[in-house]
Amino acid sequence: MDQDANSHPKRLMRWPEVERLTGISRATLTNMAARGDFPRPVQVSTHITAFLSHEVFEWLEELESRRVNYSPKRFNRAGVKS
Repeated sequence: MDQDANSHPKRLMRWPEVERLTGISRATLTNMAARGDFPRPVQVSTHITAFLSHEVFEWLEELESRRVNYSPKRFNRAGVKS
């Protein structure tokens, strides 16, 4: 199996594992894949589709560059914004 020092082994991941790993539902992942926002699964056999694990992990790693910048809001002790 191909594996770089900083990567994960290439293997197949079925839907339940991808859902657990990402915390995103199958329906949302399907929509994201259709838009090109998530890797598309591959057809392994007539009744089996799966994801290539290295593509899923690459997608997760790319998310780090898309962090949301929140500016801290200041509140006084009463919880009122100052």
